[in-house]
Amino acid sequence: MLSDVMMEKLRKALNPESVAIVGTSVDQVSAGIGPVYNLVSSFYRGKIFPVNPKYENVMGIKCYPDLRSIGEPLDLVIILLNQHAAMDILEEAGKLGANGAVIVAGGFKEVDEDGKALEERLQKISAKYEIPVIGPNTHGFSNFHKGFHSIFWHFDTFPGEIAVISQSGGVGLTIACSLRTMMCGLSHFVGVGNGAVTEFSDYLQVLNLDPNVRVFSLFVEGLENAREFYECARKITAKKPVVVYKAGKNEEVAKATLTHTGSLTGEYDLYRAMFKQAGLVEVDSAWDAAVASKALAMLNLPEGDRVCAMTFTAGPSIVGMDRLLDAGWKFPDISDHARQGIRSVIGEKTPVELQNPIDLTGLGFLPQNYSGVLEVLRDESFDAFFLVWSFSTLVRIPIAEIEKFVKDVKKPVVMVLLANQYEAERYLEELARRRVCCYLTPEDGATALNALLRRYKMLNRDRKVSN
Repeated sequence: MLSDVMMEKLRKALNPESVAIVGTSVDQVSAGIGPVYNLVSSFYRGKIFPVNPKYENVMGIKCYPDLRSIGEPLDLVIILLNQHAAMDILEEAGKLGANGAVIVAGGFKEVDEDGKALEERLQKISAKYEIPVIGPNTHGFSNFHKGFHSIFWHFDTFPGEIAVISQSGGVGLTIACSLRTMMCGLSHFVGVGNGAVTEFSDYLQVLNLDPNVRVFSLFVEGLENAREFYECARKITAKKPVVVYKAGKNEEVAKATLTHTGSLTGEYDLYRAMFKQAGLVEVDSAWDAAVASKALAMLNLPEGDRVCAMTFTAGPSIVGMDRLLDAGWKFPDISDHARQGIRSVIGEKTPVELQNPIDLTGLGFLPQNYSGVLEVLRDESFDAFFLVWSFSTLVRIPIAEIEKFVKDVKKPVVMVLLANQYEAERYLEELARRRVCCYLTPEDGATALNALLRRYKMLNRDRKVSN
């Protein structure tokens, strides 16, 4: 764990007012152009200092021959050079009092003994100057509420409430891009890489204090300090949800992980038990990490395990029901009062028995009927709702009515819109603006509600223990 001094420096580095990019390039196909391009295109308002003695300017910004010639305080130094050259730059950044550094290059402990020795040298330089280092072997990080998008990969997103912290840049980007597909933005993206100096627990502690962060979404390969992570995560999950996706369940994958970030994955069952005890919501894929993170960011937690499903096409609700039951949700029947109210909306002669899940059949594929039944359900004693609607160019989606229902019940409501991504995109955007949590498959809808139930049970468990 970092010292108080280094923790404060890390906070400033993750919220930089100035950044130097050492090894930047004007080559459009080089990774060296990426950070400058992304910072400019995301309208970062801080000071940008490209550093490369070969150039006078990069993208119209004055370029400096070295760090010392900048002559201004630096919150962050991004080092794009190879692992050996990076050591000298890190030393210089430390001497100049920079608040933090990012080392992108690999070639450290994940490679061989020489790389391990080089990483130990990196740690000594960091300790000598009390400069936190992000990486090495990382994409870097971004703070989207500051317009600080500094990784060398470009991906489309917007400021949001979810912080993605990933040992793998590629998997982290998969989670981030999946969230964008679901119309969810990011607060931060952090590539932990080898975690030679700053680890998961450090990022969690610093970003936990950021009011823009509502949910953490982690990808973990292995942990060097599992006890430290556990203690930190327990404190964080008491206030904010943490979703985790863990790799390395099989021996062959564990070996691959060792050569990727130099992390020992350990026994998966031990990790799983630790995650559960610490109150994390574990998922089985990058996509599910995005699904769960979106739900936890957008929805209130349930106050129990009673869910009501409503549809006019039975299959999707059956698929969702299967997964919801597996996770511990219960489907109590609707009241006679509600049954009578539904019949008054769609007619006395319903083709199927009205129970939970509520199958309105084709009669429900009319916005006025669907919204009328929602009004009936508003005062029913359920803890969550699972609503299915099917896209059609001939029938409008009752978006405003569903939004009103969400606001009225003040309980988690997940909507499943049966449509392809192309058809649904503009509706997903509108639903997200209205804070209606929507997915395109019943499986995703169930995953979302299951994440909420697990968090509810975890908080309830901890309250009972404390009492």
